[in-house]
Amino acid sequence: MDANDLRRIVVLIPAYKPDERMVALTRSLVREKLTVLLVDDGGGEVYAPLFEQCRALGARVAVHAVNLGKGRALKTGLNEVLKEYPDALCVVTADADGQHTVSDILRVAQAATEHPDALVLGSRAFTGNVPFKSRWGNRITRWVYRLASGIAVGDTQTGLRGLPACALEDMVRIDGERYEYEMNVLLRLRDMNLSVFEVPIETIYIDDNSGSHFNPVRDAMRIYMVIFRYLLSAIVSFVVDYALYWLLIGAASLAPWLAYALARLVSSQVNYRLNRYTVFSGRGGKHAMAKYYALAAVQGCLGAALVQLLPRVIPVSAGVVKIPVDIVLFSVSFVIQRDFVFKNQ
Repeated sequence: MDANDLRRIVVLIPAYKPDERMVALTRSLVREKLTVLLVDDGGGEVYAPLFEQCRALGARVAVHAVNLGKGRALKTGLNEVLKEYPDALCVVTADADGQHTVSDILRVAQAATEHPDALVLGSRAFTGNVPFKSRWGNRITRWVYRLASGIAVGDTQTGLRGLPACALEDMVRIDGERYEYEMNVLLRLRDMNLSVFEVPIETIYIDDNSGSHFNPVRDAMRIYMVIFRYLLSAIVSFVVDYALYWLLIGAASLAPWLAYALARLVSSQVNYRLNRYTVFSGRGGKHAMAKYYALAAVQGCLGAALVQLLPRVIPVSAGVVKIPVDIVLFSVSFVIQRDFVFKNQ
């Protein structure tokens, strides 16, 4: 990249009660001709001299009067980029505590310019002497994130990211004021039509990462909620479906396959509404219902056949066999709805 392109890359650094490492990082980034934007997240007068040093080096500084959290600081910075740097090629977010090297920041910036429709993640390998919380926190969240989103990433916790210019306005609107914001961005990638591109970076932990605010339980819950909402939707639909099934097979004396099909016809409309608007955020476009019912038809036929045939093979009633059949179909259906039916258009 030439010097003009480097100046159009904004390195956004949110900082709360920083130290001299922020000044050293700013000095190095300015030396590389990058545009540096700091957000003072309410550190107050004690830390103001450090930000003044960065201003003197050529950085721009936005200030919060009180501490509002990392998510809000990032959104303040992105809003500042949209106002002051409308021709920015991309924004690279980095931490102020020395965990991201200048060479890695440059590599993420380069990748972001080469992949303008992707979120670039500076991904750590988590090998060697890595704190237990960081190693297992990342393993848990990346596994659950892949299940919830269908997107595989190697490092869900990284703060070194390349944000494409095309998505900055959307990212300012994403919920989250503190450390959950970065996870919310990952969960909204499909809505923003962004892919992911990962750049291997150095794994650096200072003081055993004692300053990290990552909470694997809290942050994993942000991802689990997608699955929990789908599960709740399935439970409500299941109650409707199973009640009608028993009513039709018992009181109306219908054949199991016919009772299954009729009960599924009614419960599927309940399930469609709940899934589209509470689980998948209204995605799917005008053809979502047609795709949903195509899936429901295949699923219904397969389920009806199984509840009719399995009792002839194994010693179990048609009413009981429906439970394991629906559990398997439920799991498969989640993946198909996530990746096909309610895929963002």
